[in-house]
Amino acid sequence: MTPENAAMAATSEMLLALRNPESGWLATLIVALAEAQADPGFTSHHQALFADLCQGQPISLVLRAAALQRSLDFERHLEHQQDDMAATG
Repeated sequence: MTPENAAMAATSEMLLALRNPESGWLATLIVALAEAQADPGFTSHHQALFADLCQGQPISLVLRAAALQRSLDFERHLEHQQDDMAATG
């Protein structure tokens, strides 16, 4: 199978999975990953760390807590950027 055919098959399988009404988390993760990949700050090192997380090992409570805190900080940062843009617009 060529890489193009493999990519097309994976896309078709993913599209089929997303039709399931219970695929909300899958959809959310895909959108988040697509946004991260569009950000130059999401480095190849981050991508490798994310790939490691996707290997099926449980995420520790310490890692989850740290990620939640960083996520909240990131959300506040985005809100401040939006407020600054609205103020100058």
